[in-house]
Amino acid sequence: MRVLMLGWEFPPHISGGLGTACHGITKGLLGKGAEIVFVLPSLRAVPQKSDGFLRSASGVSITRGLRQAVDRIRREWEYKNLPGLDAHPIDSNLTPYGQSSGFTSRSIDPELLDASLQSVEEVSHFHGGYQKDLMDEVERFSAAATAVVLEEHRKRHADVIHAHDWMTYPAAIAASRLCGLPLVVHLHATEYDRCGEIGYDKIYRIEREGLHAADHVIAVSKRTKQIAVERYGVPPDKISVVYNGVFPLAHPPVFNIPKLIRHEKRVLFMARVAMQKGPDYFVEAARLVLDALPDTRFILAGNGDLLPRMIRRAAELRMGSRFHFPGFMRGEDVRHMYSMASLYVMPSVSEPFGIAPLEALQCGAPVLMSKQSGSAEVLPSAFTVDFWNVKEMADTIINILNYPEMAAASLRLCQQELKLLTWERAADGILNVYARVCPKARS
Repeated sequence: MRVLMLGWEFPPHISGGLGTACHGITKGLLGKGAEIVFVLPSLRAVPQKSDGFLRSASGVSITRGLRQAVDRIRREWEYKNLPGLDAHPIDSNLTPYGQSSGFTSRSIDPELLDASLQSVEEVSHFHGGYQKDLMDEVERFSAAATAVVLEEHRKRHADVIHAHDWMTYPAAIAASRLCGLPLVVHLHATEYDRCGEIGYDKIYRIEREGLHAADHVIAVSKRTKQIAVERYGVPPDKISVVYNGVFPLAHPPVFNIPKLIRHEKRVLFMARVAMQKGPDYFVEAARLVLDALPDTRFILAGNGDLLPRMIRRAAELRMGSRFHFPGFMRGEDVRHMYSMASLYVMPSVSEPFGIAPLEALQCGAPVLMSKQSGSAEVLPSAFTVDFWNVKEMADTIINILNYPEMAAASLRLCQQELKLLTWERAADGILNVYARVCPKARS
């Protein structure tokens, strides 16, 4: 089974859980004997000694014919209505794709494929980040990544294209059409998770078109599948739920807590400081906890657009001496932070899965997460509250800190549940999806 995979980030170049999940999925599939070619916008942050399955789309020559071929695919789709969506032109460099019967045959279009061999038009370089020109990056990546996929497919026939999240959907759709390969789309998060009801319409459209263009969709939780069905109109039987996993730790990290604060209780939030992750609810709950347990120390680790506001709010609530903002953390610093925490809190407003609670449990930290988190589906012994219920969140934190035996019991049970959440098991689920869309995998 040869898989051409498209992603936007890969460790150590990550901004959140997407890169971690792509790493785990790739390792799990490689361990099952699959051959992976993983195409990224850039490999500038990946060590030179990294595994050979990664390919960069940065600096790739894009032929005039390929650009025309990709544009032709777009025109074919542009005015095709998706169920429940009014199609009309929008002012965007990134033209949405619609549904087209031309994608169902999975036969290679010789005219489009031959066009990709014409004279070179441009060479593209990508940051692969989430800057203000993200839409332009996605636009150019659609052609450059398609060029890499075509080259790899010509080297040796591939079996399936697997795309991770919306930034790769335009490239995946074009590559699938040109190569005549089935397309699997992996839904790690949606615009509704990130922004609620006021999401960016262009991103929503790209997501919807990618989900409908795919032969099959992988959702990271039942919650995410429900959103795909209800918000994007995807048929339920077209979606399989495959839970994420976690890499095992040989030995839990031990952090030498300074003697001065060893007696204190430490409550940790570590995530993007953005609306989706609920940092404002965490800060408000902290004030109520400190009223009851004034020696508690709170840590809000991470970067994001809400960080300045969270710092100001902590000051307004007179928590400056009990609140710490260490910024974005990675590697051993993350594990040390988990290991020193009396409790890890993930109060996400909408969390498709959430790998962070799994990592916290590995490091010996009990977990309190919102009921709106996908990982709550596989960690029934974890503490949960509704993200919006600040009073209940504070009361639960107080109870956990006051009754360490209760916290320890939850931790032990969760760590048993954690043993089932491996990337090998996730790989088995993904291979089952490949078997549904790929005749070779079924034979």
